[in-house]
Amino acid sequence: MKRPWKPHYYRHKGPLEPDRTILLMAVARELLTTWELTKDKPNVDRHLAAVEKTYGAGSEQLVRTYMHWVRQNERNG
Repeated sequence: MKRPWKPHYYRHKGPLEPDRTILLMAVARELLTTWELTKDKPNVDRHLAAVEKTYGAGSEQLVRTYMHWVRQNERNG
């Protein structure tokens, strides 16, 4: 009998911090683009509050820091 095919899924066994950093940088880029297009501060603040709930304490400040870094370094602002 032929064995059924099963895909191989990598199991992440390391710390979650690098993944969290990448996700927060992605959120920062998204919110910075939203801010640049709409200039809607209450909307960005609502999204940052949701980030705080999703990624834990201190993540709002990290996203703000990453937004500043992206604006200064990646967007030549």
